[in-house]
Amino acid sequence: MAQMIISDHTIWLKHIDSEHIVGRIAGLKQNAAIALRVDGRPVLFRKMRDGGDGRPTPGIRPDEAFKDYWNRLYRERRGEAVEIELDDTPPTDPYLAAVSELMTEWTSKADADAYDDL
Repeated sequence: MAQMIISDHTIWLKHIDSEHIVGRIAGLKQNAAIALRVDGRPVLFRKMRDGGDGRPTPGIRPDEAFKDYWNRLYRERRGEAVEIELDDTPPTDPYLAAVSELMTEWTSKADADAYDDL
């Protein structure tokens, strides 16, 4: 598994030891999202904006929804190597995940019987 050094409030490509992950990130357009597993936890990042001269910035920043987690990780583990991998599972909206737990009728047998074959 690949590793990276936590060294900033963003992730710089030079701190990731996987050409595959670096290539995927480098190929993104500015502000495009990419889901990664950092230290076993899914985190959504966004490609940093291109520079004023049009050159791409070689890094990603945490999405607003994950900024608190990333800042805490930076404070507590700065300078440490952590595992990193691509997370190809689609990101879940935290609000919808919480609401889904309350809406048991969405996962009832009757609902499944009525709508699963559509």
